[in-house]
Amino acid sequence: MAAAGRLERARGALEALEAALALEEEEGEVPARVLVEHLVDTRRKQKLLLTQLRVLRLLLGVIENPGPPQTPPDPREAGRRARSRWRGLKSGYGGAVEALGGSLPPALTQLGKGRNLLRRWKGVLGRRLRQEELEAKVREATERREQLRRRVEQRRREHLSQQGALQRQRGGAQRPCSPTPPPQ
Repeated sequence: MAAAGRLERARGALEALEAALALEEEEGEVPARVLVEHLVDTRRKQKLLLTQLRVLRLLLGVIENPGPPQTPPDPREAGRRARSRWRGLKSGYGGAVEALGGSLPPALTQLGKGRNLLRRWKGVLGRRLRQEELEAKVREATERREQLRRRVEQRRREHLSQQGALQRQRGGAQRPCSPTPPPQ
């Protein structure tokens, strides 16, 4: 009974592992074309937000200082600062992409090992289940053989007792009736 419980727990664990590996596989397979489209779209949105932020700052400056307009900042200097910030963001993003790219091969290796381990454990579990089934069949066959042997033995004893009774009846019929018991 304990072995059957362990086998059921092992089967449940293998099913959970298989489901987790399938989930990782679904999450990990993003086509490069989709990633490129996402990155281009993200950059476009970031540029639009930056432009809107500049306009908002200009409008807030006008609202806060209703007097004559201040001299606008040097556009070249503002462009340099924006480019500098953009380069910083770009390098940070590149570093994150490199970190992800560096962690991807070990994760794929580990995923492959997990799949191999899952395949091996499935084989072991299958062999163990077949062995359990064979052992159960052997036990059933042994029990049937033992029951059959007991029935044959019982019938043999009954047959012998019937033969003994018949011989006693024959022996009693063949003896002459004498009033004296036979000498001992």
